[in-house]
Amino acid sequence: MLDHLLLMRHAKSSWSDGSLTDHERPLNKRGRKSAEAVGAALHARGYAPDIIWSSDSKRTRETAMLLIRAIPGAQTVNYDPDFYHASADQVLMICGKQIEPSGNLMLLGHNPGWAALHEYFTRQFDDFPTAACTVLKRSGKGDGDWLSPDSWRMIDFIRPRELLT
Repeated sequence: MLDHLLLMRHAKSSWSDGSLTDHERPLNKRGRKSAEAVGAALHARGYAPDIIWSSDSKRTRETAMLLIRAIPGAQTVNYDPDFYHASADQVLMICGKQIEPSGNLMLLGHNPGWAALHEYFTRQFDDFPTAACTVLKRSGKGDGDWLSPDSWRMIDFIRPRELLT
């Protein structure tokens, strides 16, 4: 059973090389700093992910690697090409085909899908900038469906600009 569900958008990517496809764009300097800062904050606050399910784009791969570098212990990262620019409904469908993992799970991907996931689980609209991370904790409500918004309550919303000031 999951303890925490984390929704994170990839960190800031670079647009400096126009020859790269969107899928191939790496992180820029600010993005690398943001990913490390969010990883450190997740660890310090006690809800670092044990498992990351991520888009397979270069910028999400780099974000995941920088996150786990900032978090002691072993984490598992699974890259899913179907997460690349997936809508919230698509992400929920993909996750619904999986067995609920235990520990803390992070879903790492792209907007607009991740902003919509945040809204689905929290029932509130917030700006969801790059490297933002919503932290949800089991509410004890719901019908046992781990993908039901009734099963979760938001306990933190991490924005990298608040960590890097």
